[in-house]
Amino acid sequence: MNKLRKFFHFHVVTKVAVDYRFLRARFFLYFFNLIPDFYTLSPLRNIFLKWGGASISIMDAYVRSPLWCSDLSHLRIGRGVFMNIGCRIEGAAPVVIGDRCQVGPFCCFENVNHTETGDQALPVSIGAGVWIGARAVLTPGTEIGDCSVIAAGAVVTKKVPGGELWGGVPARKIRNTPPVQ
Repeated sequence: MNKLRKFFHFHVVTKVAVDYRFLRARFFLYFFNLIPDFYTLSPLRNIFLKWGGASISIMDAYVRSPLWCSDLSHLRIGRGVFMNIGCRIEGAAPVVIGDRCQVGPFCCFENVNHTETGDQALPVSIGAGVWIGARAVLTPGTEIGDCSVIAAGAVVTKKVPGGELWGGVPARKIRNTPPVQ
């Protein structure tokens, strides 16, 4: 009987808790994506992200729809962030987007590696004042330093120091960026 309880707890109770977390995110993302994409409605839309579990400044961030995210509870969006349409945030590790970041359309923030030994979730961290070009992909464990620029279509697979322009597949340093004044 004890084995049956353990089996039930692992296969039912644990999976129901995981499903609830994803259901909550998808429920509030549905309403976020349903509300028209106007600057004046941005605070209302951000409230739905917050209710879904994201940490976001309600008045200072502008996230355009559609947004796809598997779990909002790991998402932290800083003040003054602009995220363009079609961004995808996938995985169970934290994704932190620093203050004043500009994210181009259709960027992917991936934070799960699939290995022979199982899934490995690693955080994605973006510093303040970073610009990310359209369709860039940030892989698990990526860290981007403050005031860096990621070129459109780049696939970032490692740590990017602050104040640099990176591009290509895989992304590599192109040059230093001029200081922002």
